Amino acid sequence: MRVITAAGVTAIILLSSTAAAISAGETSQCSDKNKLNGVSVDARLVAIEFYYQGIIDGLADGGRKSCFASRVSNDGKLAFANKTLELIERNCLPISQAARVAAEGECP
Repeated sequence: MRVITAAGVTAIILLSSTAAAISAGETSQCSDKNKLNGVSVDARLVAIEFYYQGIIDGLADGGRKSCFASRVSNDGKLAFANKTLELIERNCLPISQAARVAAEGECP
């Protein structure tokens, strides 16, 4: 049940982030924060982990892909997901921007 909920939340976040990129003026600044606040903390972190997995799967550079996979996907303490969630909640950043900031400098 958690996986289904997390997948649904991820789909909503990804669709709204894409729509926000297309029409930045139409969505509120904190739309991702507001959507994430509607679900439990565990589901928020799972949604962010799914987002990172999408980023990793989309990387073409094999070196960066393996670096991100080892540091982000295998992070048992969820440091990247927690940092991303904190940026979303504190600064009202969209998930795409918060994820980039949280992973900045980790892989060349």
